Amino acid sequence: MTTPWQGYIDDTTVTSRISFRFSAAGTRAACLAATESGRHRAESWSLRQDGPVLDFSAELTCDPAYTMVLPLDGGRLLVSRHGSEDTQSLDLLHDDGRLTALGSTRHAPLALLALPVEAPGLALAWSGRGADPGAADEGTTVYRVTTGTPWLQELVRLPGPVQDVTICGSRILFAVEAASGRVRLLVDPRDGTAVPVTFLDDTSRVLAGTEQHLLVALRGPQGPALARADLTDGSIRALEPDTPPRGVVHPLALDPTGTYAAVLETAGARSELSCWNTETGAVRRIVVPEGEILPLAAWTPAGLWLPHSDPRRPRTMAWLPPGSPDLRVPTAPVGPWRPGRVESFPGAQGPVEAVVYGPDWRTSPLVVVTLHGGPTSRWTLGFNPLFQLLAAAGIAVVAPNQRGSTGYGAEHTLALVGAWGVPDLADVSAVGAFVRACRAPGLERPAVLGVSYGGYLALLAAATRPDLWSACVAVAPFLSGPRLHAEGFVTVRGMVERLDGLTEATDALGPRDVTRFAADLRARLLLVHGARDESTPVAHSRELVCQLAGLGRREGTDFRYLEPPDRGHAVLGASVRDPVAALVARFLADGEPAARPARVPAHERR
Repeated sequence: MTTPWQGYIDDTTVTSRISFRFSAAGTRAACLAATESGRHRAESWSLRQDGPVLDFSAELTCDPAYTMVLPLDGGRLLVSRHGSEDTQSLDLLHDDGRLTALGSTRHAPLALLALPVEAPGLALAWSGRGADPGAADEGTTVYRVTTGTPWLQELVRLPGPVQDVTICGSRILFAVEAASGRVRLLVDPRDGTAVPVTFLDDTSRVLAGTEQHLLVALRGPQGPALARADLTDGSIRALEPDTPPRGVVHPLALDPTGTYAAVLETAGARSELSCWNTETGAVRRIVVPEGEILPLAAWTPAGLWLPHSDPRRPRTMAWLPPGSPDLRVPTAPVGPWRPGRVESFPGAQGPVEAVVYGPDWRTSPLVVVTLHGGPTSRWTLGFNPLFQLLAAAGIAVVAPNQRGSTGYGAEHTLALVGAWGVPDLADVSAVGAFVRACRAPGLERPAVLGVSYGGYLALLAAATRPDLWSACVAVAPFLSGPRLHAEGFVTVRGMVERLDGLTEATDALGPRDVTRFAADLRARLLLVHGARDESTPVAHSRELVCQLAGLGRREGTDFRYLEPPDRGHAVLGASVRDPVAALVARFLADGEPAARPARVPAHERR
């Protein structure tokens, strides 16, 4: 059992913390927090010898998807907000809640990085926009962010676009894509001098750094391997752990001496933590409270710091003191939150792990099978405001990590590549059939709910097996992989290509385009899509609504469509009192009769 550190943080109203950033020395942290009411706050943390302390929080009027906070020395925060017409504004947030405007720019987005204590200025900034094809020889200017005039002051010019950045004690390591290839420059932010780092090849990736050492991933015949590189003499020592990892490895940080590497292992819905001795290979397993660790950390002489949450505790700052065998989390009052657990369900070709919230799904009057987005993502045992909201409404939640989910090995994840809506749909249908078969006689069939890719999958599940589902909620869905690629945003198109969502299925169901199956959507249906969605085009939901109307379905009676005009892809918000999320919970809890399923699904008649 883990030992909480002897501190107390009164964060009973916080339901979500996102966008964590550490100061250059790792002694401070900042994040954005959402409260139960849906208001957003910037939080400033001190990471001290006796544990983390929440110094102050100040309410911000912002869209968290377009806001970032960076911790500065002296307790202040740098607030970056993106606005309309490609603008970006920066402000200083003081511990009394005052905001001091620094400036704004149309050269957005500016990437921001904390400065070491000895360096003048507040932070470093450079253009984070990707270079156009053939423009690798164009340089990047790195600026100091200051309180003076001008507020952006040139520090150094780099010979190409910045690809990666690592803080190495008092210096910053930039990976730059120059015309001649990848170049790594160790920049001193005090005077802008840059020293080439030549002993790393183009295939290696720097993961973390200290004043003298780098934690790097080297590409080899068996896949990436971890190593420690010495900045002084250029030597590289492979990390050979004496105990094999138990999950997917996420290297986090080096301790200040470079002797230990902190490694996160994601094993299904759970997170594990270990410290690898970079010299002997000895692995020390850390006792971690069951839950979720974010792959983000800072390591100082006071210990290792990282964000952690569990089903009953919203994300907070966890602490591994030097030499401690267990990860410590703040003492907190027991709130109204429901516990979560992990169960196994039969999938189409083997067991599927699921996170379960709320009452027993076998006997609960209502149960919903929830599907994650991504699609290469997974449900974890971290705090989930939507699951808490549903559980509080008496709805049991079964959240499966069907094939395509991460954390269960390459075969499980890669099953989705070139087969969108095929193995994952088969698993979801199998889980739905099992849940329905195990429920007590007379209870309602399960509902299915999905977000983004999960919304697409939920629509396919409800249409291809209308006998299984009582209701369907699709949040920010799209209609097919090829259409998402043709009509979506640049970053989404890249994801579709990487996971090969362009290949059409050739099995009995045929291509997995939702419009082919729309006539079979007989369950009660709720579509929710933010008008400002920056990921999946809202036009996809609008087209489906028009198609349903053309099939004689009546909006408001046979289905409902909600399009909040001021929301984007994260349309459900991050609080347990969010009005859109509350509408979803009410829709599922109302239990209105579903339309009678068609005797022969329309897709089988085509």
